[in-house]
Amino acid sequence: MERWPDKGGRSAVFGRFAAVVFAAVALLSLPNAPALAQTAALTATPQAQHAPAHRATPPRAASAGSATDASERPVLPRLIAIAPPDDDDAIPRFALYAARDIEQLGLQFPAQAPNGASASTDTEVIITMSLRDSATTRMRDFSRQHMNEPMTLIVDGVEMITATIRSELGGKFQLQMPKEKARLLFQRVLAKAGPAT
Repeated sequence: MERWPDKGGRSAVFGRFAAVVFAAVALLSLPNAPALAQTAALTATPQAQHAPAHRATPPRAASAGSATDASERPVLPRLIAIAPPDDDDAIPRFALYAARDIEQLGLQFPAQAPNGASASTDTEVIITMSLRDSATTRMRDFSRQHMNEPMTLIVDGVEMITATIRSELGGKFQLQMPKEKARLLFQRVLAKAGPAT
């Protein structure tokens, strides 16, 4: 019995991943990217082979262990970018290597306030980062050791974000950072991913 994905499936999955990352980098380079991203999401057509069949189902009573409502989903720990202090030599640094440590990146634009005002959506994005097992263990130990302290996250030798650790970090967490740094992060990870086939 072969393991999925086979060679053809793997290259197809990687090709789709590379296309998504490339589109995210392209969107980040546009000045009105949030508006375009929202428009693109509304007009995108799903591929037929992956589109789930949606049927009207009656509402079910939520059990104590299920998370059916979006507000019940677990909140991921988030590192929010701060300006590094003048004497940043004392700040602990955590190094990741894109090819070895990062498993997945996701891009999200911050939600706008109900009154339509949004200061951060024009300048910041939220990146969801998933780490491989060895990096998860290192990140968990590092965050426990440096709780409520500032830290600098470095990817492939480039400082990406300085933020204060407010909760334990593990294999999946979020980075709220300026678009320019997010673009650089995606470029570094995509460069390590190899050629698309």
